[in-house]
Amino acid sequence: MYLISWDEEEAKIEASLGGKVTADEMEVFAEELLDVIESMSDRAPLVVLDASKAKDFDRASGEAFSGCKDLLLTNGATKVVTIARDETDMLSQTSERLQFVLEGREEFVLEASAVIWQAPAQEIRRAA
Repeated sequence: MYLISWDEEEAKIEASLGGKVTADEMEVFAEELLDVIESMSDRAPLVVLDASKAKDFDRASGEAFSGCKDLLLTNGATKVVTIARDETDMLSQTSERLQFVLEGREEFVLEASAVIWQAPAQEIRRAA
């Protein structure tokens, strides 16, 4: 189960995952997020993914979640912030996605209040 909301004025997309998330559901989730990015104005958005209420991902859904973030980053998202379930989950995901974290394109937090964002005035750059 998931919920997606966005604010074009702030260039921010918020998406929450809850319960058991399958790989197939994650693919639909990614497609819908890409549709939202494409429908937004010419400003590259921040995407906040709240995975704190989702049950542990199995291997396939975990790979699909990571692939979803890759798609977002290559198709217009300026940054992806993931709200993790707990500190162990946060550290594990940070290690798995370390290159993006070091580049400042991805971040992991424990609470939504830790997300600080100032909307960019730049145009979206999409992969060819």
